Amino acid sequence: PANPNTNDCHSAQVILPQKQLGRKSDMYLFCCSYSHNVAPKGKFIAFVSTEAETDDPESELKPGIDLLGPVDEIFFETYDRFEPVNEPSLDNCFISASYDATTHFESTVVDVLNMYTLITGKVLDLNVDLSAASAAEE
Repeated sequence: PANPNTNDCHSAQVILPQKQLGRKSDMYLFCCSYSHNVAPKGKFIAFVSTEAETDDPESELKPGIDLLGPVDEIFFETYDRFEPVNEPSLDNCFISASYDATTHFESTVVDVLNMYTLITGKVLDLNVDLSAASAAEE
């Protein structure tokens, strides 16, 4: 069925702020539809994620799940997050942290950009010169 309260959008992302939920961490909701070739026509796949703060993580997800409307099938998964403890300047091993609850990979991108700087000694410049790019196509 259509995504409730989204004006029939084919994808949506919602961040439920920690303060609004009375939690220590935000909750993230992401869904996408058959138009992204991930589900049968008329269906959506949704992810609701957050950092577990209790011994009952499934019930912690209720505020996000309640926004989804009718759900055909639900899967719960919890996993530990890991952070590197080595010293890259001593062992030349550059290790990223595990994925966290963010659905837009913001913290992962920051982690990778920091690793790039540690490895190369330069800050990665992601600015694109659009005039040069369009000239190259001509």
